[in-house]
Amino acid sequence: MMNNLLQFPATTIVDRLIPKVQFVKASSTPTAIRTLLADEFEQIRLLYVLRPDTLNINDGDEVKEIDVFLFQCKTDNYSINPFCGIDDLIPRHTIYIIQHGNHYDLLMQHKRRSVVTGSIKWIREVSRLLTGVNLANRPLKIDGFDLDKIYLNFFSQMMGYQIDSSASIKEIQDLETRLVKMKRELENLQKRVRNEKQFNRQVELNSQVRLLKRNISELGNKLLDIRK
Repeated sequence: MMNNLLQFPATTIVDRLIPKVQFVKASSTPTAIRTLLADEFEQIRLLYVLRPDTLNINDGDEVKEIDVFLFQCKTDNYSINPFCGIDDLIPRHTIYIIQHGNHYDLLMQHKRRSVVTGSIKWIREVSRLLTGVNLANRPLKIDGFDLDKIYLNFFSQMMGYQIDSSASIKEIQDLETRLVKMKRELENLQKRVRNEKQFNRQVELNSQVRLLKRNISELGNKLLDIRK
């Protein structure tokens, strides 16, 4: 039996060992997923189930259940890639606690439910990983009167932004990606300025540097405005 790692209400605790074969059976590539699970993980436990009946809250329009899993790794190091494939096999919103050695990481992969040609599909859009988490500090707190709001607040805590809709999760991710790309472009542009021998060309490149710096500042301020 585990301790109440996230200090969630007792009514949400399940703490049930999940046989790896359940994921194997659900996979379209059973041999690959079987090997992956055997090599990477010691065991998988379903720690919590958050639903209206376990939290005494309202149902959500998008979120009907949040499952929290504990994946215990066999070594101190692990690959994050397997969790993409594993999450595709779980038709619910999920949170992962990843235990590797004496360390804990938290992973959330935002996904939305859609119906494609009559079949239900779950589409992953944004992932957020927090490493070296001190679980004693209650990194995730349940806050909200329905499952939609609780899920969005979980993502707010993971990302560090004020999130009020599923669409805003993707928008923030896109802004962060753009900011990283622009900073990389700035580094390359500044390198070109240093290596340029022609004065006129230096002036032109420096003009581009100033414009890019201004755009980076504006985008950074936009992200700061939605920080928690």
